[in-house]
Amino acid sequence: MFESLLELGVFALYIAGSGLLTVLGAVTEYQGVQNALSGDNTMALWFVWMGTVALIAGLMLARDKVLHRVTA
Repeated sequence: MFESLLELGVFALYIAGSGLLTVLGAVTEYQGVQNALSGDNTMALWFVWMGTVALIAGLMLARDKVLHRVTA
């Protein structure tokens, strides 16, 4: 019984982590676009790069851990 609850908790953490990383990446990308429009290109590139990394990490976590368990 405790094993299934632990597995469900880990699955919920994977869902929350992938969602958080994806939202954080999207917000960071938006901040990069805002910096680019204001003329601060150095910070814009940094925010766009970090947003891309967060988006990719969130999507890979969702694909590898969440989607794999849902389809299995």
